[in-house]
Amino acid sequence: MKEYLSYYSAAIFWNIPYFEAVLGAERAETSPIDFTVTERSVRSNKKGRMIHLCELALPAGAVVSRNGTMVASPELMFLELASKLNIHRLILLGLQLCSHPPGNTSVAITTKQKLKTFLAKTSGHRGHLKAIRAVKYIEDGSASIMESMAYMILALPYALGGYGLDGAVFNYEIKLKDEAGKRIGQKRCFTDMYYKSAKLAVEYESFAFHKSPSEQGKDVIRSAILDRQGVEVMHLSTVQLYDKEACKDFALNLACRLGKRIQIRTKKFNEMHALLRTLLPVEKPVAEPDGGKL
Repeated sequence: MKEYLSYYSAAIFWNIPYFEAVLGAERAETSPIDFTVTERSVRSNKKGRMIHLCELALPAGAVVSRNGTMVASPELMFLELASKLNIHRLILLGLQLCSHPPGNTSVAITTKQKLKTFLAKTSGHRGHLKAIRAVKYIEDGSASIMESMAYMILALPYALGGYGLDGAVFNYEIKLKDEAGKRIGQKRCFTDMYYKSAKLAVEYESFAFHKSPSEQGKDVIRSAILDRQGVEVMHLSTVQLYDKEACKDFALNLACRLGKRIQIRTKKFNEMHALLRTLLPVEKPVAEPDGGKL
């Protein structure tokens, strides 16, 4: 194996959910195509190719064959892009690599543990230290790009522009009691973000999936059922997430319920928070003409 698909082209190959938002519009369709070679003698200036060189040894399984194509594994691709992406995009990339529909872990491209295990064997490679740093803030199980963004804004440390409310897990399974389960026709439900110690769920209400009265009604019923089972539910709307001050108010309320205080002393916060917010997808929903609740 002397060359393989790598970097941005490998990211596109692995079909990362919402990769346009993760990589940025300018990288959504890479041209030329990224290839990495393992020997200097293999390098060439073939048209339509961006050639990278990696002469350092890689762990077993770092490059895999898929449908006749040799391609960087998701874990190697994450390491490669650590030298190209800023820390926020790298964390978002990791969250999306480890994302999957609630209760269906088998479709995740990779996991936090696989990333950690791989990176432990790649000391000396470009981007290694940044990748190690990013993995600390990655969790398995986000179900959407907006859940990933809400998590980053709420949970990342102050130095990275977040509100430091860590400890949440994605799409935590809560089994419903028989009577409640029969009423809504399901035996379990998943909360978007869940703080186990506080028995507190944060539900992200997207404009796309929660704008109808029917969907809003289901949310109210489910919240009431969870409340009866001792789980408090806080609802974070798209409008709140995109409004900087409204999002801050939500974070302050969340901190209060978690028994924490938000005390931002680092001078980096404002700059890093602004950079973090640039990752929010630009096609955000707007208020309905009649001013109705979203």
